[in-house]
Amino acid sequence: MSLSVRNLAWLRKLDVPGVPSFGARMHEIVNDLIGGTNTLEQQGNFSLSGHPPPPPQPDGITVVPHPQGVDVSIQHSGNFYQGVQYQVDHADNPAFQGARTVDLGQSRNAVIPVGPWSGYYQVRALYPNGRSTAPVIFGGHAPKIVHGGSVSVASLLPSEGCGTTRPGQPPGFGGAYRGNVPPGRTS
Repeated sequence: MSLSVRNLAWLRKLDVPGVPSFGARMHEIVNDLIGGTNTLEQQGNFSLSGHPPPPPQPDGITVVPHPQGVDVSIQHSGNFYQGVQYQVDHADNPAFQGARTVDLGQSRNAVIPVGPWSGYYQVRALYPNGRSTAPVIFGGHAPKIVHGGSVSVASLLPSEGCGTTRPGQPPGFGGAYRGNVPPGRTS
């Protein structure tokens, strides 16, 4: 949401004796401040009207056994701003009561060291200081249990990228947002 300043039209017409362009110049100054503030809001992924709305919901989560626990891969193809973060919840029940949360930061891949523990997994996406998306559960409506640390793995799941990069892009090549135009912001 862009910064909105009241009385700009009045400011532009403001007349100060001895300074004929006072109102027009003040109007320019305020417009420059508005433009800079809106740029900071977009590039820093802030919201001038409160907490930023959540990014689009992730498309899916894949969880497979790994010798140290589980290997997690988050699929997220939507358009979103930099700073998107992922939280993986795991619990010993499909209702996720008493779940533990692992913050993956901007990474969409991780090995979670739960050892031979068996559990259910879900992922949520959010921006710093913002609300998270609804969770995406591994297995969908019928959550699947994963037995960690129970097999030897020849390789890790394919990289899904990090931040605004896409799968297969090298780290650090993402921009301020993913997509051809900045994603819309709604509360």
